[in-house]
Amino acid sequence: MLTTIASLVTLAPGCTGANCAHGSYQCNGQVLQQCAYGNGNTLTWVPITTCTAGTVCSLASYGCVPGTVPTSTKAASTTKTTTTTTTTTGIKTSASTKPPSTTTTTTTTTKVPSTTTTTTTTTSNVATTTTGGGGTGLPGCYAPWAANQAYNSNSKVSLNNINYVNKWYENAGASPATNADGGWTKEGACDPTKPVPTGTGGGGGGAQAYAASLSQDPGLLLLKSQARTNPNVNGITPGNPSNPSNVKRVERIVTPSKWSTTYFSMADPVYTYTNFLKAVGFFAGFCDDYPGKDSDAICKRLLATMFAHFAQETGSSRQEAFHWMNGSNLGLPFNKIFPCGAGPNNGYKAYFGRGAHQLSYSFNYGPFSQVMFNGDPTVLLNNPEQVADTWLNLASAIFFFIYPQPPKPSMLGVMDGTWVANAADKAAGRTNDFISTIQIINGECAGSSTSNAAANRISFYKSFAADMGLNVSNENFVCAGMPAFDSSSSGSYKMYWTGSYLRQGECQLVNYQTNFNALMDGSSYAQYVKCVESTFNIKLK
Repeated sequence: MLTTIASLVTLAPGCTGANCAHGSYQCNGQVLQQCAYGNGNTLTWVPITTCTAGTVCSLASYGCVPGTVPTSTKAASTTKTTTTTTTTTGIKTSASTKPPSTTTTTTTTTKVPSTTTTTTTTTSNVATTTTGGGGTGLPGCYAPWAANQAYNSNSKVSLNNINYVNKWYENAGASPATNADGGWTKEGACDPTKPVPTGTGGGGGGAQAYAASLSQDPGLLLLKSQARTNPNVNGITPGNPSNPSNVKRVERIVTPSKWSTTYFSMADPVYTYTNFLKAVGFFAGFCDDYPGKDSDAICKRLLATMFAHFAQETGSSRQEAFHWMNGSNLGLPFNKIFPCGAGPNNGYKAYFGRGAHQLSYSFNYGPFSQVMFNGDPTVLLNNPEQVADTWLNLASAIFFFIYPQPPKPSMLGVMDGTWVANAADKAAGRTNDFISTIQIINGECAGSSTSNAAANRISFYKSFAADMGLNVSNENFVCAGMPAFDSSSSGSYKMYWTGSYLRQGECQLVNYQTNFNALMDGSSYAQYVKCVESTFNIKLK
C-alpha cells in the first residue's frame, strides 16, 4: 500500500483538544488516536496504537502499515509537462500539513503548456487526473455518497457527477452538496462512465495492496495456509511415488483394502479410494506436516473424525458410510452473489445435501465452486449434481472440514490443536476434543442428554481411532449440555470481507459470515475486489 506524505504527517482535521468529533480518528506522528470520552465527560484524543519502526500510522487502514516516516513535512507535488504550444497556463497544487486551527499551506506554481498531466498526492493513495486528450477529460467518479452513512475524515465520494473529499468526520445525512459545516471539499466534475480513481484506499490499482495491509493477522495467515490448494491432482493414483506428501501420509494410514473392505464395504461405487486421495491432494493443508509434532498421529485424528461424520451423514452404521448419495431437499434460499442455477420447467436447481458431508444450500455450493474452479461460483450452481456423482463428493467434505464458520472454528483446527480454546470456550466444554466437532457440524450436543446422533458419532470415532492404533482414552466425550459456539468463542475469526461503514469504496474484515471469504482471496485479493464492487456498485481498475 502506498502511504503518502500527507497521511503520515497531517493530523486528521475536525478537532483540536477537547473539541474533536466523537468517533473520529487522527494520526499524531506514529500514534493512531480516536476521539473518545476520557476522564469525566470530556472528549479527547485517546491513543489506540503506536506504530513501531518500519511502519507508519495510516488513517486508510486505521492502524499501522509498512512504510517509513518522511523527513520532510512538505506535501508531495509533481508536475509533468508536455510542450505543444507557446500558450502558458498556471497550475497550482497545494497540501495542508496541519489541522484547520493552525493551517499552513505550501504552494508550488509552475508555468507549463496548456496540454498538461497533473499528479496530485492525496491522503490515502495517489490520484491521477488527466486534462486534455480524448473523452470528457474528466476523472472517474468516486463511490456515490450515501445519505444513511457517516464518513470518517478523508473519505472520498461523488454526488451529481462531482467528486468530494471530507476534511473531518461527517454524520449521516451531511450532504456534500449543501456542505452545511464546511467539511466537504469539492474536487471537481467527474465522469461516471470511467473507472473509480485510484485515490481511494479500496479502489483502483491500490485495492490489492490495501487488502494485503489488512490481512496480516497471524491467525488469518494460518487459516489461509490450512486452506491452500493444489489443483494438479489428475496424476494422483494409489502408490504413485510422485503423490504429494500429505497423500502419501494418508496412504500409509488407510490402505486401499481398508477403504473398500474394512471401512466402507457398502459404499456407493462413486466413492472411490482414488477419488479420496485426489481430494486429499487438492487440499494441501489436510494431513499436513507439523514440525516438531507427530504428524502421522495428528492425521489419524483428522481421518477418524472425518470418517465418523461420514458414517453418520451418509449411512446408518460404520460399514454403510457412503451408502447414500443425496439428502433431502432443503429449499432454495436466494442469494445475489450465489444465485440458483436454472432448472427444468422454468424452475431452479436444487441444493439439497450431497456428498460425504451433505453439502447444502446455494451459499455453500457457490463458495465451494469458487475454490474448485478458479474463483467461478457458477460451475456448481449450474451443475450441483457434480457434488454427488464425481470426486467432488469427497472434496466437498474436506472443504467443509477445513473452512471455519465463525464463530465456529474449523474441525481441522479443533482436532490438530491449532485452534486454541479461550476461557469462555473451556467454561462451555468446547475443547480440542471430538465432541466439539459435533457442535460444529450439527449442534447435537446442546441437549440435556446425549442425542442418539451424537452417540453414534462418538461410537464411530472411537471405532475408527482404535483401528488406526490411536489412543483416545484421555479425550473428553461428555457431550450433553454443551452451549453452541457464539461470539464469545475464540473461533470468531475476522475472515470475511464486508463494506466499510466508515469509508466508501472500501471493505473491512469482520468475524461474521458474508459472501466474501478472505481465505479464498489468493494473491490478487479477488474476494476483496468482489466485496468492493458488489457493495458499492462500482468497477475497480
